[in-house]
Amino acid sequence: MPAKEQALNEPPLAAYYRHSAVRARIREYCGLEHSRSPSCVFLSAAFPGAPIPSGWTLARQYPASNLEDMLDRGADIFRSMWDRQCLLVYMDVDYLNADLPGHAFARPAEVFQKMEPTYQSVVELLNRYRIGLLAVMTGRGYQLTGKINLGSALVGRLASIAPGVPDWYETQQSRLPHWIHDRFTTRHARAYVGLGLLLEYLAHQVIRQTASKSPVPLVINGTNVGFGPGGREAVSLDLSFAGDPMDVRHMRVAFGGYQLHRFRPDLYGAEVASLDPLIAVPRGNSSLHEMLHRLRSRDGSARLAESSRTRIPIVTDGVAALLADYDQSSLARFHRAFYSIEPDHPGAWSQTYDRFDLSALPPCVAASLVNPHDLLLKPEYIQHVTRFLMSEG
Repeated sequence: MPAKEQALNEPPLAAYYRHSAVRARIREYCGLEHSRSPSCVFLSAAFPGAPIPSGWTLARQYPASNLEDMLDRGADIFRSMWDRQCLLVYMDVDYLNADLPGHAFARPAEVFQKMEPTYQSVVELLNRYRIGLLAVMTGRGYQLTGKINLGSALVGRLASIAPGVPDWYETQQSRLPHWIHDRFTTRHARAYVGLGLLLEYLAHQVIRQTASKSPVPLVINGTNVGFGPGGREAVSLDLSFAGDPMDVRHMRVAFGGYQLHRFRPDLYGAEVASLDPLIAVPRGNSSLHEMLHRLRSRDGSARLAESSRTRIPIVTDGVAALLADYDQSSLARFHRAFYSIEPDHPGAWSQTYDRFDLSALPPCVAASLVNPHDLLLKPEYIQHVTRFLMSEG
């Protein structure tokens, strides 16, 4: 095939991924610098022209050795949250708009300016605790990551605040492809859940510190909000990883492509889907203007990759300080009280939960209990039911 024709047919990110510095930065972020002992357990990818799975558990897992092929095919690359050496600390700060889902892509300067007070509050709080998470700008916000060595005593302390071994631990083998021979311990699984409780405390602090400064509401885990001047828009502090099995969750890689808007015209519309690919780039000390107008482009990101490093930072000491404050907080007391109540065994449901009179509830509340899947998987429905039950004592 002639070179010109080949260039026309290749994926939009293929040329970008041919930069050696870009590949080096992606390998660093995945813990793949040393091929004999890669850190991340698996990779996932979203390929141009291929359907995107609608849930975490449907995303195909690939060996780390497939990375070069994924890059050649111009994919969006994801690395596993499951790491052989570390417990990963992870949080997303995203812009959401239920009425204008493609707004972050169509109007990035407007959207990221609205997010800036929240981002700066997150950075300020992390700096206060000396938690130096790596902040990567994505298509709709920021992905923040750090790591704690599995051998650290802090992992045991995080495990101790979890309400027990998560139910999904025993079924990990049924979810794993045949080529993954690794297994994680109950300590690792509990610490992963405990980390979610701890980051909830951090999110509460961000909301308290930022609510009066932010032009849009702040929520946790993508809860839908009411109508405002810009539609049902909000900034979401997303900790939802902690509710899913560790062996299925993944996260975008630094300096990897971001083409979600291009892959999902059904969600974001044909006009947004026609926009250029973006690159998920570490923000570092760059200004918001520089990030939006230069560094998220393929050329700007490739140049930045030559002078950057993307090893996920160790944040053990800072997270230990945050945990010490959490232990004394009202949220920790609530978590302990909430999880001290064991749910009834399914064999007893006919005499307990099933006797609840749904006809006594308003239809808008009863609907979530009649159709728990998928309504009770959506935070706003849980919130609605909880508020009603609390109002009834």
